[in-house]
Amino acid sequence: MRAVIIHNPSSGMTTHRAALDAALNCLRELGWQVNARETEARGDATRLGRQAAEQGYDAAFAMGGDGTLNEVLNGVLNSETAVGVLPLGTANVWALEMGLPLDNLARAAQLQAEATPRAIDVGIAKGEGFGPRAFLLSCGAGLDAAVISQVENDRDKKRRFGKLFFLALGAREALQYRGRRVRVKVDGITYYRRVLLALTSNTQLYGAMVRLPPAARVDDGLLDVTLLHGDNALHAAWHFARLGAGFFEQQPDIEHYRGRAIEIRGDKLPVHVDAEPVGTTPVQIRVKPRALRVLVPETANRNLFDSAIVR
Repeated sequence: MRAVIIHNPSSGMTTHRAALDAALNCLRELGWQVNARETEARGDATRLGRQAAEQGYDAAFAMGGDGTLNEVLNGVLNSETAVGVLPLGTANVWALEMGLPLDNLARAAQLQAEATPRAIDVGIAKGEGFGPRAFLLSCGAGLDAAVISQVENDRDKKRRFGKLFFLALGAREALQYRGRRVRVKVDGITYYRRVLLALTSNTQLYGAMVRLPPAARVDDGLLDVTLLHGDNALHAAWHFARLGAGFFEQQPDIEHYRGRAIEIRGDKLPVHVDAEPVGTTPVQIRVKPRALRVLVPETANRNLFDSAIVR
């Protein structure tokens, strides 16, 4: 088996070189032919992922955070090269969905080296100033994208303080943010709402904290749309307190839809793709079924998959 580790040396708060060496040694001991490629700027991981796919690599491991993973998957999309992740970022949402340890990259590499590749869906988003761009996790418009934009404005503090910095800025932004009127279209049906957040999800785990929505599947050919109604910080706090406690389906001010094509229009709401700020609304989103191969270890959340068939 041949693999490449595409790594972002600016990700994470641990010693990057030691973590990389541990992953390389583990894969080589398991019989993989593996080399490493370092990114230097935005877009490099996509380019390196595309090269790996063109050269017929069996796997491309994204070593970094969810942003590095998003870039890599955009490079290997629609190929036989499977994506793995070596978590070294802030949130590491996909790694958590896969049940991978965040403090032992050698073990994370081993679990995926022994895993079976599966074909899963991705979302494709295109909006004001960006796209089309594939996402594995989610595409959000509103409050969460506003917080993410603020975090990305100070990447040094993000690296130094990680989730604490994210939570502090999130609280500050929530105090200032106001709900917006949006028009959301899901498979041709239009909804007019005032929302804090319009979230289109492919996976379940949101922000590494809550399952939103808890019934999303990555291989069902559908995307899940969640609308959080509200206007201010009190509404936001109330939503996330309930969601953190596991209350979802029965809430009248949280709407949930499923569809293949979604459009969100509003007054220049900020938009993120896999927790990377990309632009503003309007945004068009569609599902691309079974377009990405991923390494799914035995530790993965099995409720994330609709089909028991390994592809």
